[in-house]
Amino acid sequence: MTAARRGRALAAWAALALAAAWGASGQDAPLTLAQALELAARHNETPHIAAARLERAEAVRREAIATLLPALTLTSSYTRRAREVTRIVDGEEFVIQARGAESHQAVADATVFDARAFPLVRAASRDLEAQRLESAELVRDLSFDVAEAFFAVLSAERLRAAAGRRIQVAEATVSDASIRRDAGLANLNDVTRSELELAAARLALTQAENLAANARLSLGFLIGVPAMGPLAEPGAEAETPPAAGELEQRALAGRADLQAREERAAALLALSREPLMRSVPALGVRGTFRQTNETGLSGREQDWNVAATLTWELFDGGERYAQADQRRAEHREAVLQTEALRRLIGLEVRTALADLETAQGALGQAEVQARVAAQNAEEVADRFSNGLATALERADAAVAAFEADVEVERQRFALRLAELALERAVGGAPESPALLAPDALDVGAAAGGAR
Repeated sequence: MTAARRGRALAAWAALALAAAWGASGQDAPLTLAQALELAARHNETPHIAAARLERAEAVRREAIATLLPALTLTSSYTRRAREVTRIVDGEEFVIQARGAESHQAVADATVFDARAFPLVRAASRDLEAQRLESAELVRDLSFDVAEAFFAVLSAERLRAAAGRRIQVAEATVSDASIRRDAGLANLNDVTRSELELAAARLALTQAENLAANARLSLGFLIGVPAMGPLAEPGAEAETPPAAGELEQRALAGRADLQAREERAAALLALSREPLMRSVPALGVRGTFRQTNETGLSGREQDWNVAATLTWELFDGGERYAQADQRRAEHREAVLQTEALRRLIGLEVRTALADLETAQGALGQAEVQARVAAQNAEEVADRFSNGLATALERADAAVAAFEADVEVERQRFALRLAELALERAVGGAPESPALLAPDALDVGAAAGGAR
């Protein structure tokens, strides 16, 4: 079994153990964000796609190195003829053509010097490093998708809980309004308005339940197992981030996609030098060993020779120069794309930082409004119980409190997304950066199998 297969087998066993442990725990052990990331790393196809791409890049590099290594070719043939042809020379009989002719030949070719092979190997090595970075970036993107889906489920369930509380208030209001109407203390309009609010609350609950169900389906798709159990609330929101300049420097130093672009540009630079290397003579050595039962006039069944070969392509119609110009243009394009990404990273960091500050302010304002709305709903409820407020006023206060709670949850979710966006922009990872290690994601195992 290759190292790649062993790595995938261990990953599968680890995933099954994690899924079984989580499933067996039921309600007693809520699924944490770290566990969700681990499940996604084991079950989602993205890490294995990243590993396959890395394995392919390693194979391409080995193919480039193979041009510098000796090659051995064995050929055998058997020919059946109608008759045997012999000749007698100085009284000795020689077989010119045997009736059953056998021929065996071994040819060994070795490249002593080929200037064009060096830039090809260098380009393949750069592409391998670029693919390693791109594979890690692919898995990092998956981790942020999982984190966003995880927070979406938590937010949807908090909205569902708020909708449930709204129904409780609406049902109590309908009951009290009906009692007051029967006692002649309220009119039919109060009861009707209370029933309308109850219907609206039930609709809001249905919508919240559908939102939570869809969010769980999305999370389950990403982690590869049904997300049916409870989720663990993560820690508090992150503290105030550093200044924009410091974050930008951190992003430029840590973003794998930027480093991958740089490696791709370096690979194209090496490739651009290969066509001109064709004008340098290539030196090789060839050794041949031959065995046959048709000795001919030499009388020898075995023979061998060694030859040095010199290949010098003097003129190819200008093809090498055209290819060199083409590859240099590709290299310039890659350099410009790298510079564009570098500037874009700065923009992403500053935009994410501004969005985070906006989300923090919006959440603070929403929490103040929610406290005011809750206090108002409580006061109106007290007045309603004392007959100093109508059912209409109580229903309106309950709706205002519910909408304020909804806004708080929306802004809290927006703040989580803003934090994730900033962490993504600076090249970090949500909750568990260790999951991005190549070994944990089977990327390293695939590379080991390729080697």
